[in-house]
Amino acid sequence: MAEKWADRADLHTHTTASDGTLSPRQLVALAGELGLGAVAITDHDTVAGLAEGLAAGEALGVRVVPGVELSTSQAGCEVHIVGLFIRPDSPALLDFLTRQREERVRRNQRMLERLAQAGMPVAPEEVEPGGGGLLTRIHIAEALARKGWAATPVEAMERYLLPGRPGWVEKNSPSPKACGAVIHQAGGLAYLAHLDRIGRKDRQRGLLVARQVLEEAGLDGLEARYATYDRQWEALADSLAAERGLLRSGGSDFHGDRKPNRLGEGLGQLFVPVAWAEKPEN
Repeated sequence: MAEKWADRADLHTHTTASDGTLSPRQLVALAGELGLGAVAITDHDTVAGLAEGLAAGEALGVRVVPGVELSTSQAGCEVHIVGLFIRPDSPALLDFLTRQREERVRRNQRMLERLAQAGMPVAPEEVEPGGGGLLTRIHIAEALARKGWAATPVEAMERYLLPGRPGWVEKNSPSPKACGAVIHQAGGLAYLAHLDRIGRKDRQRGLLVARQVLEEAGLDGLEARYATYDRQWEALADSLAAERGLLRSGGSDFHGDRKPNRLGEGLGQLFVPVAWAEKPEN
């Protein structure tokens, strides 16, 4: 019998609509098996999985929060913003996501060109995501590993697809403010995601950029709990939320088999209160 987690939520997950390995229905079914009080589907730059996920929630008795994760940048750092409680049919959001998808196509093509120039040719058909999902860097990293240029997709990502590496191509990213605005236009709330990944190994820089984004972008909250946070990061996030009067969210960043992060518990220490899955009235 699965452990029941009615008092916890997971508000950051991915499906085959972007770079996860479970379909939206499979993810919702797993949330039901675990007894999660709520689960949000927050695929990268797409809402293509939400109709299936919401329908599965209705059928299986699982509370599903419609969401999205948008990619942006600030001061040379990659920054992600999670939108929760969105209307998936928002014309403003759909138009924004179409432009994001077009930029991804351009960038992916250029990354493949750069890899070929570096002696690592990968054909476009070798990186097609299964299930018709959105093509992301992890799909390219997996192709590089399959072709023997790295032992694992993680190694391929670190060796070839990060800033300064042979296959890296800078994004033409929208601003954090634009991302927050389109989430609000879709009736949602905007949360700054995974603070510990903004500056990567430079905690102070990450916090500085986080403060800049929260100051300028008009976001509603931040992820105060995340799969890779230690207790110090949780305390920093709680302090920042209290200091600025922000809402809190959190999640495992579940990707199925692509990451060790487990649904509802991250790497084992994650606990996101189910109360955070309730949209405030004001």
